[in-house]
Amino acid sequence: MGKIIASLAVSLDGFIADEKGGADWLNEFMDPGEDYGMKDFFKNLGTIIMGSKTYDKVLEYGGSGNMYKGMDCIVYTSRKFPSQKGVQFLRGDPTTLVAGLRKNKKNTWLMGGGILIADFLDRKLVDELSLAIIPVILGKGISLWPGLKKAHKLKLVESKSYKNGVLLLTYKF
Repeated sequence: MGKIIASLAVSLDGFIADEKGGADWLNEFMDPGEDYGMKDFFKNLGTIIMGSKTYDKVLEYGGSGNMYKGMDCIVYTSRKFPSQKGVQFLRGDPTTLVAGLRKNKKNTWLMGGGILIADFLDRKLVDELSLAIIPVILGKGISLWPGLKKAHKLKLVESKSYKNGVLLLTYKF
């Protein structure tokens, strides 16, 4: 059974991007030969879900929604985007979609951003949360949890620390 996994990097003070939506602050922590478990994570993925602002950033960095070969890409948005091969643009309640995705053999990556993840959390549509805690304090930026409407209890199932201070935490709901 496929899981819905929210997986992202966050600063010590809870930001997933700087004020302009950029993530260049992560570059300092990209050590050669270290992928922070992403290679194994990608092996078990079949679908990626992202919000429209995250999709804008993917396009800005020269990618496309179908840049992850062999995976379906879903963009949740109320905006209009030009049609793109390999990308589905959806709006509305994702409950039915998630029920179908959970029947797949592969997992789904809830990539971001924070508004989308908060909405999925509040609807109880996330099975696992994987946070790479980056040892940097940004002071301001885009919050990990904007608009979260209620508290959510999690159970820590794995933690791993790296020499450069990055801490990978995996929680289940």
